[in-house]
Amino acid sequence: MKRADLERLDGLARNPAAPESVLLRILTGAEGPVRGSVFDRDDVPESVCDAAVSHPDREVRGYLAVGRGASGAQRARLAADPDPWVRGRVAAGPEVHGRWRKADPLPDEVCAALARDEDQQVRAWLGMFVPVPDEVWALLLADPEAKVRESALYHWRRAPIEAVRPLLDDPDPAVRRAAAHVADVVLGSPAEILEQIAATESGWERRRTAAGAGLTEDLADRLYATGDEDVRAGLAANRGLPDRLVTALAADGSPAVRLAVSLRPELTEERRAAIDWHVGPEDRIDPPAWVAQSLTDLVLMRACVESAHPGMRRFAAYSPHLPGDLVARLAADEDFVVRMLLCENHPAAPGDLLLETLLASPFITRFEQLPRPQFPRAGLARFAESEDPGARSLVARDPEAPAELIERLSHDPSPGVRCVMARDARLPVGRLLELLDEPETMGAAAEGPALPLTAMEAVLAAAGIP
Repeated sequence: MKRADLERLDGLARNPAAPESVLLRILTGAEGPVRGSVFDRDDVPESVCDAAVSHPDREVRGYLAVGRGASGAQRARLAADPDPWVRGRVAAGPEVHGRWRKADPLPDEVCAALARDEDQQVRAWLGMFVPVPDEVWALLLADPEAKVRESALYHWRRAPIEAVRPLLDDPDPAVRRAAAHVADVVLGSPAEILEQIAATESGWERRRTAAGAGLTEDLADRLYATGDEDVRAGLAANRGLPDRLVTALAADGSPAVRLAVSLRPELTEERRAAIDWHVGPEDRIDPPAWVAQSLTDLVLMRACVESAHPGMRRFAAYSPHLPGDLVARLAADEDFVVRMLLCENHPAAPGDLLLETLLASPFITRFEQLPRPQFPRAGLARFAESEDPGARSLVARDPEAPAELIERLSHDPSPGVRCVMARDARLPVGRLLELLDEPETMGAAAEGPALPLTAMEAVLAAAGIP
């Protein structure tokens, strides 16, 4: 099959106006991954699911199992499939990119059944991409197979430290390493840690080891005495560091070490301000381990929000649990990174801030905010003349944008903008058919809701779909 036929067929499978008969023909008559596209659409008809559940080809059943547009209940129909490969894909769930693009979770009782599946690979894949209840994670962390325990540690996002800590003493070394990674601690005796640091060429690894090591007074002194800047920077972030060394590192000659010390959560604002630290608007600060473990500690998060240190305010912006007054305060923060992190992490980030951040962000992830219900739609037609193609593409989200404007932007020099307009139901059919023949827009045009049934039939015929 030609590439052009595949692109059009893939777009047609996602077209919200494609009738069930067209989707069934793609599912049963096409070959390869394009069949999976019928399960990535926003609405998957039950008749299509019926055909997939009973299909003799496990690849087709597998496409439903990981379909991003299929509901949890639809995917759960395959949780008892005779093939463990299919059950494993149900357990893993759809891989959805973007923080706010969520796949529908499986029913709780189905998760519990998969956690007891006879095949260990099924249990190991459970929750890989979609959430499962905490009680199911507890089952997986207690699984008799080390591979399952290890997998659960890596896939339980933001697992409470209380659930992870017991596995630091697991009899299996791979599980212990996974628990240490999740808890951000470094296992080993003081002598082993010193040896590990001495043998490591990577400055980042030396820093991480010093930050996560369980410190004794003697080990802290010996690490400090190495004279290694990366080791000192790691020490400066270690929660077990003696206060006398906190004071010493606060006056360190290295800006990186002084910055790391200034981000310790126990410091008063006065003590923090006395440190000579610097954070520029484009400087990246990786959050220490205590941040992920403290996001629900609203007393600490409030102190971070109220700090004069932009790094502390950035750390607070990682928390999705902040109350409204703290959200409002961070939304008005002078530091762009604080505002951006708030948009990326808090479900109640203001809609105007989401738009402002998208327009200002230099990162490719800026469009991840679009699916959120508070992202504004009204008035986006004003960006039709913007020099930023990403801003021009927003015009299609404005419900008041006239068809004439959509048609004009379908001739935009940016292929991305033309593709967005091709998917808009307001685009005149004549122009949509033109885009269906253009190499850069043919797939998007096949998704256009205004595509006539005769054009859909022509796409199927050209691809050899009976």
